[in-house]
Amino acid sequence: MTNWKGVDFEGDLARIVRHMPEVETYRESLQTLQAVWDNLTVLGQLSGTGTEITGMRAAFAQLTGTLLNSLATESRRKVAEDLSARAQVSIDILVRNLFERTADIGFLATDSDLCAYAEAASEGAGMEDEGERQRILARFREYVAKYSVYADILLLDRHGRVLCQLDETHPVTQAGDPLLHEALTSDAAYVEYYGPTDLRPGAPALIYAWRVCPAGRSEAVGVLCLVFRFHNECERIFQNLRTDDDWAVITLLDAHGVVMASSDPWQVPVGAPLDADASAPSRVLRFAGREYLAATRSTRGYQGYFGPGWQGHVMVPVEYAFETPAARALENIPPAVLGQVMDSPALFSEALQLIPRQAEAIQRELNRAVWNGNVRQSCRQGRAAQGINASFSKTLLWEISNTGARTKDIFERSIANLHETVVTTILRDCAARAGLAIDIMDRNLYERANDCRWWALSTAVRNALASTLPPAEAAARLTPILRTINGLYTVYSNLILFDAEGRVVAVSDPEATALVGRTLGDEWVARTLALDNPQAYCVSAFAATPMYAGRPTYIYGAAVRDPVRSHRVVGGIAIVFDSAPQLAAMLADCLPEAAPDDPHAGIAVFVGPDGLVIASAGPDAPALGSRLDLPAEYFELPPGASCSGIVAHGGRLHAAAARMSAGYREYKGPDDAYRNDVVAVVLIPLTDADENTIGQTPSAARSGVIRHLKGAPGDVTVELATFHIGGSWYGMHSSDIVESIDIQRITTLPGLPAHVRGCVMYEGDPIMVVDLRDYVHGERAGTPSQIVIVRGATNGQRLGLLVDELGEIPEVPVSLIQPVAGLFQGSASLVDSIVKTDAGQGGELLLLLSADKLSARLGDETGITAG
Repeated sequence: MTNWKGVDFEGDLARIVRHMPEVETYRESLQTLQAVWDNLTVLGQLSGTGTEITGMRAAFAQLTGTLLNSLATESRRKVAEDLSARAQVSIDILVRNLFERTADIGFLATDSDLCAYAEAASEGAGMEDEGERQRILARFREYVAKYSVYADILLLDRHGRVLCQLDETHPVTQAGDPLLHEALTSDAAYVEYYGPTDLRPGAPALIYAWRVCPAGRSEAVGVLCLVFRFHNECERIFQNLRTDDDWAVITLLDAHGVVMASSDPWQVPVGAPLDADASAPSRVLRFAGREYLAATRSTRGYQGYFGPGWQGHVMVPVEYAFETPAARALENIPPAVLGQVMDSPALFSEALQLIPRQAEAIQRELNRAVWNGNVRQSCRQGRAAQGINASFSKTLLWEISNTGARTKDIFERSIANLHETVVTTILRDCAARAGLAIDIMDRNLYERANDCRWWALSTAVRNALASTLPPAEAAARLTPILRTINGLYTVYSNLILFDAEGRVVAVSDPEATALVGRTLGDEWVARTLALDNPQAYCVSAFAATPMYAGRPTYIYGAAVRDPVRSHRVVGGIAIVFDSAPQLAAMLADCLPEAAPDDPHAGIAVFVGPDGLVIASAGPDAPALGSRLDLPAEYFELPPGASCSGIVAHGGRLHAAAARMSAGYREYKGPDDAYRNDVVAVVLIPLTDADENTIGQTPSAARSGVIRHLKGAPGDVTVELATFHIGGSWYGMHSSDIVESIDIQRITTLPGLPAHVRGCVMYEGDPIMVVDLRDYVHGERAGTPSQIVIVRGATNGQRLGLLVDELGEIPEVPVSLIQPVAGLFQGSASLVDSIVKTDAGQGGELLLLLSADKLSARLGDETGITAG
């Protein structure tokens, strides 16, 4: 424990609690009230009111420490979860992108044109054909026009001489980087390198390299290098994870904790070493003379690929980490729905849930002590021997009660505000996860659009489809090429080549060879064969197809052109996306980690604008093709737009968020003809839905009777002790009240009427306890919390009344009390008088019970004499 301004905080909370505005506000308010408690305790002891509040004052003080620790812990947890989520997303998104690069280098290094040029260059000893070099450069440009994630492509011979380079503004003629030797000798499928290199002078570069081996030769003739636009891609990732008013700095760290990329290089520069720890949810980090709250995360990997060992790291200055998010996300949520969510036990720790109940118990004890003190003061009035200033004592007692109410109110408001902040944070997190899901989908399908267009430019494919080869020979040539590609790009279930008539020439899937020779009649086939340039592609609707075993998927198509007369289309290539596992994996990666049977595990769904499910993940996720029953606003969104709220789904209330697809780089961009609106929806369960309260307005809090009622000048007044039973306010003359005691074990007795609960021991005697809710047909909502001991004025018989709540002890003018003789009959004859609390203006009545009638009537019915 570490003390901060008089409060002991756990762990290192004291180090950062000063930066939590709301916690500090409540600390100041509670400590101000604590000083009031100190004064009231002293005054109570001096006044002789008989009300001991020392224990309750201490209980409130202890609960204050618990509350402030809980508020600080929850505040830190929310920030830590946000930082961790962004750190995780930043590294996972990048690793998914780099996984595609590992496949690209493996395929492009086997390109027949590149292999032939490198082979000729190695044999020509520097006598390369300039026309061929320009043709290879044009091929590089075609590649980067589709895969715009690359900054440069270099083809080198075995000795590091650059044969062809795409980026002629930063020319390199000779390179000696060790990665060239590694690419020539490694047993791996690729070489991945980040750092300074003479292949890209001036700055560190991320390069994928592999040897070039012409068909039929075992010895490599060169090395191909793809230079990834690392910093450009990091900027895109960071931009999606930050807002304009965001103080967080998102960084990417290498295996040694050195910053490789930063969203704010002025605050955290590239090259700075950071003390990162991926095992901790969050930690306080000191950097450049400033304290940050930071989170570091390692990648979860993608299809077995875990990247170069880098980590995502997000840090925010502690003085800005706990700024309260705007609560606008809650504005359109019905109060009854929000109230249900606020009561959900899933949102808070058990310790925090106990605080309101503990505060309520302390306040109930305090109210009883003050109520009993007022009863005793009423009985003492007129006894000059007591020497007590009655007016001062009563004022002091009311001040004690009010201070307790103010203290309890701060507890309630602090937790209510935290509830709102937590719900707002959940909605923000939900929206971020929906945004991540659609971003992953757009990025993934961007690669699919690129793949089909590039493979359609394969010289071997173009030559085979443009020739008059017999079908069997064409299949024999093309099938190994397709299988090699499909082995590198595992996200496809099949690759299909077809001629200008739509007849299948070759497939990559051995189990789909029956398709060879069959003419495809799908509408997307005609669209593919009609594409007018190498940058164009087409995509099928997401629909069931026999090419995917009758399941729905996307099929991407690109036209294959004659190698000589490029305007003539000689066929097409179709790539069948393995949508079922791939889309489900994208969605699963966006959900918070949870056990499969966790009732609060989330659901993620891809849907079309019509609400029909394209893919889903999570327990009890909606079935493919079903309709997601959500308000229309979740589907009618412009590109890149989102919405969030709380919805009822499957009998539970969920935090819900939706984000419409916006594309990635050129894919679905302004110059792309392809349009396909897909919405990512994330639902996080909050609590069971109570359909009876949806749309209702919360009931108003019960108000007590007025403390002082005015009568005519000079009216004589009496003091009445009030309490609430079964939906109505009742009262008795204070002189008829002994005191109120807390609910304790009631011993039931056989043969008694239903309204007699049994007996309790009071001052050594058994006291009969009755429940007037049954006797006067009152409502039974809630549980009685007090027993009021009353005493008959005539016979002195004592009995206990179960009451729901203690009221005030107002001074009431006798002129406002109206006898009810003959007005009430039957069970209501226990009422002796009535008081109109607003002096006859039609307000709520205060019903005065007669202690003698209670004692006589209930005693006769039970045959028991108690006390």
